[in-house]
Amino acid sequence: MTNRTNGNTLPSNAFVEDYLALLNERDEPISAPEAEYAGPWSVEARRQGGHAVLRAAEDLARGDEPYAVFEAVEIAQIAAAVLPGTGREKRYRLGKDEDSGRGFPVYRSGELAGHLRLFDEELVAALNVLDALLSSPYDFAWLLEAAGGLALQHVGRISMARATGRLK
Repeated sequence: MTNRTNGNTLPSNAFVEDYLALLNERDEPISAPEAEYAGPWSVEARRQGGHAVLRAAEDLARGDEPYAVFEAVEIAQIAAAVLPGTGREKRYRLGKDEDSGRGFPVYRSGELAGHLRLFDEELVAALNVLDALLSSPYDFAWLLEAAGGLALQHVGRISMARATGRLK
């Protein structure tokens, strides 16, 4: 990267390699997994085809390796949308012990939120993905863009009908 004021080439990282190497010798803090996936993420078309998912400060032209590569741009956008949620602590948890007559408990942030008739880990995983998306407008925007204009037209009509009471 070239500095606009004096034309000098700037490093790609503000921290010197020796300092980073020293920190890498230590145990990572408890927040490290979330920081690894937090993003923000970007999507970049590759010359050789496909679409790369990179951290926002990374660049294929600089030689950065993408986290993922997908042929279809909308799949890369979906990945960019959900990646931050994969590293954060899960808000929803499924209880292992069935409550007689009620089903399996679902907890939200440690509080009982409801019950499922079946032990459905996939549903709870989906709740966590959508919860993460709804918590981050930046990431949610990737999902909306991946949906495309036609889907957003339909979603807009449905949302308006629900908001006005014409659809429940």
